[in-house]
Amino acid sequence: MKILLLNFCHFLKSKVLLLLLFGGYTFFGQGNFNLPAGTASDKIRFELSNNLIIIPVFVNGVELSFILDTGVGSTIIFSVDNKNSLELKNASKIYLRGLGDDEPVEAIKSLKNEVKIGEAASVDHTIYLVLDESINFSPRMGFPVHGIIGYDFFKDFILDINYTKKVIKINKPNSYTYRKCKKCYQTTLDFRDKNKRPFLSAKYKSEKGLVDINLLLDSGSGSSLWLFENEKKGIKVSDNSFRDFLGKGFNGDIYGERTKIKELHIGDFMLKDVTTSFPDSIYIKGISVNDRHGSLGGGVLRRFNIIMDYPNKKISFKKNSFFEKPFYYNMSGLTIQHAGFMFSKDYNEKDRFYIGLNEIVNKKTVQFTNDFILQPKYEISDVRPDSPADKVGLKAGDVILEINGRRAHTYKLSTLNDLFYFEEGKKIRLKIQRLGVDMRFEFYLKKVI
Repeated sequence: MKILLLNFCHFLKSKVLLLLLFGGYTFFGQGNFNLPAGTASDKIRFELSNNLIIIPVFVNGVELSFILDTGVGSTIIFSVDNKNSLELKNASKIYLRGLGDDEPVEAIKSLKNEVKIGEAASVDHTIYLVLDESINFSPRMGFPVHGIIGYDFFKDFILDINYTKKVIKINKPNSYTYRKCKKCYQTTLDFRDKNKRPFLSAKYKSEKGLVDINLLLDSGSGSSLWLFENEKKGIKVSDNSFRDFLGKGFNGDIYGERTKIKELHIGDFMLKDVTTSFPDSIYIKGISVNDRHGSLGGGVLRRFNIIMDYPNKKISFKKNSFFEKPFYYNMSGLTIQHAGFMFSKDYNEKDRFYIGLNEIVNKKTVQFTNDFILQPKYEISDVRPDSPADKVGLKAGDVILEINGRRAHTYKLSTLNDLFYFEEGKKIRLKIQRLGVDMRFEFYLKKVI
């Protein structure tokens, strides 16, 4: 038996637009998840960051954080570092290819692992470990994320996902009864790619009117909607668009156009002015645009409470309190990420926390001596050209010290980034540090579209 010993480090991470696309990976040999005998259901709480569902997952006894991703066929781990040891069994090397135009990435396939989510356990689980350290959610999410899980978990249960309460109820299929719901929309799921990835039908308002489109259901995408240009369907980028970095796939960065579409219809539910990304054609060369027209991501899914029923190939939508909220792009042009820690002598008593590094998920500071404190370091990782932040001279690499008079480290990174998505015309005052020099900037939020 081959044993691969790996180590994992917990990071403090934050929300920012991040699309890691693992669609297209379907493997065999998975053990089933089961609830304990006599248990018909279980509840698990999740974090919601950048429209992504983050759940606690135990792998061979080690607690990790995973994205719950309908767009992926297998369980994948990444972000390897040196902290908590994790044993992965029966390991062999493979290569994976995904969206992007770089070379395939090296990975490890590991068999017969034990995986637990709440009370549900799989004792014969296959895991794929990606060795490319650049594939790492942690700096941009706000709390540790070590991997993704999708079909392997969904296939064994009916999941009632409540985005507003941030709770998932896991139900055994043979003991679940659907409640009557006049305000719900229920439809069938079409499974493709070895019956592991779910597709649903929606309607898109084009110049030709409402047209039917087939979308991959992709809860692992933080975006609202991805569409692929299709002349026959009338799916095209509007003139009111801007070019941007869309995300990172297994095989490199993905670029394209961002815009808004007038209407997206899911059953009787109509969403207006939906933020939509159109990837360049080079990144979707292996996808038939006649059979698949795009992906429905977390930016739309979070506006519903959802019953995800893989065993019966069904999904049910019920709009929640997020439904009426408008769709916005980042109005500052800034992408901010967690970039480690920095020492400071200037802090308030309320900023102090006495914690271990492996408990740093929701904490803001770590005290090391009576005089110094370790605080999260928030750094600008990208500035969109011609954005308000770009025009005043902010640059990638600038360390953010204060925002509107409040110390940056007192924010969760997800909350900090949220400041840039609402209230057009809001004044933003930043104190930053560049090459050891403190500087101040101010600008006003402005809609890009």
